[in-house]
Amino acid sequence: MKHATPPIGGDTDWRLQSYTHLAEDWVSPWSGVLSPRGTRITVSSVIQLTKKKQLTIPLPNATALLLNSSTLAFVEARKIRERSGIDKTLHAEVSFPSDAEAFDYLESMIKSVILAFTALEAFVNETIPVDFFYARYQRSEIVMEAASKETIERHTPLDEKLTKVLPEILQCPSPKGGRSWQGYRQLKNSRDRIIHMKTDDRRSSGAEIDTVWKAIVVAPAPHLAAKAVIDHFIGYMQEKPNWHKSFPYATS
Repeated sequence: MKHATPPIGGDTDWRLQSYTHLAEDWVSPWSGVLSPRGTRITVSSVIQLTKKKQLTIPLPNATALLLNSSTLAFVEARKIRERSGIDKTLHAEVSFPSDAEAFDYLESMIKSVILAFTALEAFVNETIPVDFFYARYQRSEIVMEAASKETIERHTPLDEKLTKVLPEILQCPSPKGGRSWQGYRQLKNSRDRIIHMKTDDRRSSGAEIDTVWKAIVVAPAPHLAAKAVIDHFIGYMQEKPNWHKSFPYATS
């Protein structure tokens, strides 16, 4: 997994939501401090830690943040799997060297799956314009309703957002049936089985039984499955997100 580490020295982090640079010198009317031309202006969020202390953090892009976390979790899982040698041996029956390594691997993969799916949800929701209304049928093919951005975010299933809402917004084809769709369906299946763990899905079983553990172990790189769907839509955007231009990981 290739990771292009940004050089040290205050360079702009690729996960930043938005920023600009001063076109000319500027003196703050509140502090009197001079900010020279070229100074980066960053959108921030202020958090009240205590009554007398506030924390200011640069506002991250949620999709980038979650996708990065998913990638790092997958990289950690691959390291554990590679150290175990289970993919290199010719033995018909293999296992991790210890219980701890097996569980660390599963935990990292679970993190990667959930974070990748959440990154995709974040991307879809942030792509919906504030003033967009989505016309859909309400319990019949006669009565229609206009759903606002807030209603779409809260009540429209992700499948529908991907196959109908975003294609309408971006005037592009649905990814359904395309190269990225199979990966998305597998990612969604794994995520749903993890989030809604059923007792029967996590029992002891033979190799012929499809459990949630199997879904986790055989899952392809979750962050790449999510990004493939994101790439489909970004390809039709006139203004592409800053984070996407600087995504620092290999995509294959």
